[in-house]
Amino acid sequence: MTLIAAFYINNHPVLIGDVLISCPDPSERINIPTNETIKESAPEGLWFGIRTLRQKVNVLSSNLMIAWCGDMCAAHTILKEIKDRNDKKEFTQKSLKAFFESDEAIEWMGNIEVGFIGYIIDDDGIKQFNYSFNKTEINQKTIPPYGNTLIAGSGSNHLIHLLEEIVQPRQPSIPKKNSEFDEAVINSLTICGALLATDFKNILSGYGGTFEIATLNEQGMFEKVNDITYFQWFVSNCESSNPKLDLVGKAYKLIYIKDMLVVYTLSMVQTPRPLIRDSVPLNYYEFPIDESQYYKITPCYKYFTPKEIKSVGAEDGIEITSRFNCNYLFPIEYNLSGEIDFVPGKNTICKSQRFADKNSSYIVECPNGSPSTLIIRNEDLAYLKNSYNSF
Repeated sequence: MTLIAAFYINNHPVLIGDVLISCPDPSERINIPTNETIKESAPEGLWFGIRTLRQKVNVLSSNLMIAWCGDMCAAHTILKEIKDRNDKKEFTQKSLKAFFESDEAIEWMGNIEVGFIGYIIDDDGIKQFNYSFNKTEINQKTIPPYGNTLIAGSGSNHLIHLLEEIVQPRQPSIPKKNSEFDEAVINSLTICGALLATDFKNILSGYGGTFEIATLNEQGMFEKVNDITYFQWFVSNCESSNPKLDLVGKAYKLIYIKDMLVVYTLSMVQTPRPLIRDSVPLNYYEFPIDESQYYKITPCYKYFTPKEIKSVGAEDGIEITSRFNCNYLFPIEYNLSGEIDFVPGKNTICKSQRFADKNSSYIVECPNGSPSTLIIRNEDLAYLKNSYNSF
């Protein structure tokens, strides 16, 4: 019960994956970032349990990134061994294939189902690979313009539909304004933002919770995309001269600390108010934060002691501006009953941005280490409000 995928954005390698680990017992549940009441109140139709959260995407070194599906213990055994060997002598595509097909690896796995997809860098360049133990299903499909695409897990059909019908990568501008890395990240955020927007349904299919992204960085090494915030907005009167923008539910903030993924969820008052300091109005709006939660999600190849887990993350606060922000905009209108309907013929828009300095928008203030306020510049809110008028 998983979703992992390897594909290309403008010939740039990308690996994504969810974090949900399911189990056969529907009474065994933990809360997860996208559904913080699932332990006490499971959604109708949930026929499996949620045992834990674990990183499916693993960057084992600057030359090797692997995502896994299937049995978690089997994945740990294989990934730990690959990392230990790669630390001593880097794998090539040929030697990695030989390891997966070795009698030793086959004996370790026995009848356990587990699959791996990923990318490796060797003297021949960047190569995509996949390997399946005991016929674990891995879909391989050419999806223009994503190239050769590897997808595995219970969310495969949803992602295939998303890539084929809904989300198409934007073409780089001429002359280029963004690096290949930026373009890969911005487009990947669009895909993961779309997945987060439907995560309530995803959970019923056994995947979700949140999504990770790994790609080739600007130095030519594999790395996780770090420091991301996802926002979801309703835009009403979207074609008028004065559209209205409302936050939907929660914001999700992802950051890696010592290989551990820390996911913060921020529940905010939807109506912003002008930011005033010392009785002087500033060029910002603030959204008071009602509640914040955090989740610590470990990689599969490495064991963390409870003490190590406790020492990482939320205790340090999150007084940072996200490096990347993904804004998902839903065009809505209110019917005669006052209920929300989506505007016919209007698509959801994703606005992904990269911020490089502390003067940028999306600042979370944390007095005493506790998130209290989200601050966004007026011009950034206007940029989002007028998204449907810019076409």
